[in-house]
Amino acid sequence: MDNPRTDKPKTRQPRMGPTRQGLHLMWSQLGRRKSRPTSILLAVCWGTFSMMLLLSFGEGLKRAMGQGRDGLSQASPAILWPGATTKAWQGLKAGRPVRFEEQDLVALRQSVPELVELAAERSRRAIDLRWGAKSVSAHVKGALPCFERIRSHAPQRGGRFFNDLDQAEARRVIFLGPALQGRLFGDAPAVGQTVHLRGVPFTVVGTMVDKTQNNMYGGPDVETATIPLSTFEALFGEEPYHNILYTVVPGADRAEVEKSVRQVIARRQHFDPEDESAIHVWDTGRGRREEDAFMQGFQIFLGVVGAMTLLVAGVGLANMLFVMVFRRTREIGMQMAIGAQRRVVMAQVVGESLMLAALGGYLGIGISWLVIEAVQRLPLKGEVFEFLGRPILSPPLAAVTILALMGVGCFAGLLPARRAARLNPVEALRHD
Repeated sequence: MDNPRTDKPKTRQPRMGPTRQGLHLMWSQLGRRKSRPTSILLAVCWGTFSMMLLLSFGEGLKRAMGQGRDGLSQASPAILWPGATTKAWQGLKAGRPVRFEEQDLVALRQSVPELVELAAERSRRAIDLRWGAKSVSAHVKGALPCFERIRSHAPQRGGRFFNDLDQAEARRVIFLGPALQGRLFGDAPAVGQTVHLRGVPFTVVGTMVDKTQNNMYGGPDVETATIPLSTFEALFGEEPYHNILYTVVPGADRAEVEKSVRQVIARRQHFDPEDESAIHVWDTGRGRREEDAFMQGFQIFLGVVGAMTLLVAGVGLANMLFVMVFRRTREIGMQMAIGAQRRVVMAQVVGESLMLAALGGYLGIGISWLVIEAVQRLPLKGEVFEFLGRPILSPPLAAVTILALMGVGCFAGLLPARRAARLNPVEALRHD
């Protein structure tokens, strides 16, 4: 009797599709000499990390400068200071001081239609401000209600800026900067309290939202107290305005508007409109455009520096692929001899390049994200950190880095791939 067959049937391995076969072949080739791909991975990782970190610090600096700029104003006003004439005009001698008056505001409103809002301010320094037994020296400004919008004097919750009725009735209301509020009240609530300004009682109607301010004139807003312009006149007497501020309609030619403003005031006060020393103008809108252009150029510079670091890694990746193609010459020849097309051979080499670039790039992005998150959570304080800001990893920066990685991967793999595809199968098979 024959013995029953005890051999177990062999399990058939599932056939891999072309895509899986290609990936498996690429991975097996990369794994033969692990030290070389590992070094390239680290190089790509370092290049990606450097590029991400530079771009993130550039973005953080850009946003910090934007916040500091918006501390002065988000409306991009032009600020005028009176000067003195340097040219004789219509029989009048040079050296006459220019004084801003209410009639100048009226003439500007009537003659310059491009102006959106127009305001004036007066100020006094070292004014005694008391609350109970506590007294501080304050910088006090008198302004119009539109000053809230023109100069970014946003009130904290529970308070307000003074309004048109306060200005019309010369009410004794006061709006405090947060630093001044802290010096006077400490942690106590300020809104609704009565303070004495030069011995005159004022009601605190609001406190300013704390803000970073890089651009300023006359000191930071967080240290000032602001009252209605009419109340300022009643308390200190009428005197020429210290400043005039205006905003213009979007899209207007700011240089032409400034020229019109100079002409209107020159016509009223009888001086040469071309005499720039008579009126000093700080156009924050033009300064904003120049600053934006500088920051864009600076970010491009940082991106180029990071991209050069990444490109060095790409050169190393291309060199490694050239060596791998040379060592696999016989194998590539066998593939082409049995019918492999040139584009398939090229795709295989480029795929290996992209795989290494992707692995190293994603590792670099992950490490840079961890470093940026750690820096953002550090309790760093001071004016330097307020100016420089903290690194910010935004989706556009990640997209730029990924595109750069793809470009480096394709660039590094294209030349070795073309060399592999141009091999003669017969000569390749003779290669040792």
